[in-house]
Amino acid sequence: MLGLLDVNNMYVSCERSFDHSLEGKAVVVLSNNDGCVIARSNEAKALGIKMGTPFFQLEELRQQHNVQVRSSNYTLYGDMSARIMATIGRFVEEVEVYSIDEAFLNLNDYETIYPDLSLFARQLRQTIAQWQRIPVSIGLAPTKSLCKVANYFAKRVGEYEGVLLLDSAILIDQVLQEFDVTELWGIGSRYATLLRRNGIRTAAQFRDLPDDWISQHLTVNGLRLAYELRGTPCKLLEVETPAKKAICSAPSFGHLVPEYDTIVQGLTTHLARATQKLRRQHSAAGTLTVFLHTNRFRRSPNGELAKQYYGSRTVQLPHPTSSNAELVPYALTALKSIYQFGYQYQKAGIILSNLVPDTHRQASFFCDTPDERHIKLHQVVDRLNHRHGRDKVRLAVQGYDATWHHKQQWVSPCYTTRWKDILVVK
Repeated sequence: MLGLLDVNNMYVSCERSFDHSLEGKAVVVLSNNDGCVIARSNEAKALGIKMGTPFFQLEELRQQHNVQVRSSNYTLYGDMSARIMATIGRFVEEVEVYSIDEAFLNLNDYETIYPDLSLFARQLRQTIAQWQRIPVSIGLAPTKSLCKVANYFAKRVGEYEGVLLLDSAILIDQVLQEFDVTELWGIGSRYATLLRRNGIRTAAQFRDLPDDWISQHLTVNGLRLAYELRGTPCKLLEVETPAKKAICSAPSFGHLVPEYDTIVQGLTTHLARATQKLRRQHSAAGTLTVFLHTNRFRRSPNGELAKQYYGSRTVQLPHPTSSNAELVPYALTALKSIYQFGYQYQKAGIILSNLVPDTHRQASFFCDTPDERHIKLHQVVDRLNHRHGRDKVRLAVQGYDATWHHKQQWVSPCYTTRWKDILVVK
């Protein structure tokens, strides 16, 4: 038996965990630069606010219904997610952290420890609510796809009180009859259109399709999904998080930036972020890509679209490295080759690809292997920044100009990771 724990409205719940004045109110969390809605409370959903809605379109609705707005605070959300996953680890040994707000639990052979899995799930749910003040829903089923279905109903049907155990063929068939095929895990818009065109509207109908038809129209992944809905596990738990195959860092600027020097500061800061992630997963990059573009929606004073520009340049590195000190010269050379004077830029970004383990050492007649001093240097820098705060130790080229950083007009304090933001009890 497997379980899927999913946090209800993760970003909103993290905000409410420390600000109880948000309880019972419509709350939305915005993306970088306060651009569009990326999280909604149930009250906001009831008002008809859709995911991805540009924030400027909500101004009238916000004033009419006193909608509370928060800028995204990923430092807080990431730390709260880590605390929730650590709490799960106290109950279950094998856990796959699927995303920031989801985790699969391996409950096989736990019958002797937790004879009643529903009771276990309720205890886990209550513990997280008590320790982190975060509401979660838990779906229990024989396969990961059925766990997704169980969690869907556990979150939305009040009588289940946040927990649903699918432990019988009758109950599984009942929920699949009520589950829309478009909500299935792995069914995108193209497949959903195909299935509806063939009269397949429920998960039960999809499950009962012939294998040959599924394999022909939805490939092997669709066939695996059908087997999972029939109770045969095809998707195994990935307890060890696989290393990323590419890393990108490209937050938009807080305002349009025409100056080359300011773009350099932003790009090198993004590079520092990317290389830090690279070192965290013990990888090195063999290829670097720099890109730069304007705001394609910006209009000139006469209402016409402003002139646009997009440029990118890819550099094959002489040897794989995770040192931003080594990568900065290549990044700046690429940026200089694509920068065009006279444009106001919205975003500059960096992509590190062709990743290999950081222990990779390929001998070459034409270039040196990675400098071991850089590896030791960044180990020390990472420890110092972890202890004293991000970018406390940085390359001089990153500068200290904060005006280009993305906007966070309604950002909440970092309650759990910054001393000055810790709540004070009076």
